[in-house]
Amino acid sequence: MSKNCVFAGESPALSLPVPANTRSGDPVKVGGIIGVCETDRTEVVSGKQYGGVGNPDGYASVAPDGTYSLLVPEVVAAAGTAIYITAGNALTTVAGGNTLFGHTVPVIQRGVATGATKAVDSGTPGRVNVRLVRI
Repeated sequence: MSKNCVFAGESPALSLPVPANTRSGDPVKVGGIIGVCETDRTEVVSGKQYGGVGNPDGYASVAPDGTYSLLVPEVVAAAGTAIYITAGNALTTVAGGNTLFGHTVPVIQRGVATGATKAVDSGTPGRVNVRLVRI
């Protein structure tokens, strides 16, 4: 399970082909499937295998549901904001031509709702909690 998992989903992870340099915790879109990588992309280098155990070369274990703390570059002003994934596997609040990935949700910590909104941090993406849509 990736370290940025806030609430685990109910579905088992899928072994899917993912782009080079994909790491555990990264959002991905593989065809019509969206999810978050639970393992690094498996790669064989000089006869040694790196990445998730049991995945073929070029694949990673991808969780298709759950809630994750993920980087989004734009301001997120309210809980329930739609988050989209681009063709390059980046997250955005911009719908145009992108695929719905999930919605921001708060996590209650000591009676305080956190993680559903954020301001722009000098142009640096900040983290919000995103509940993945089920497809």
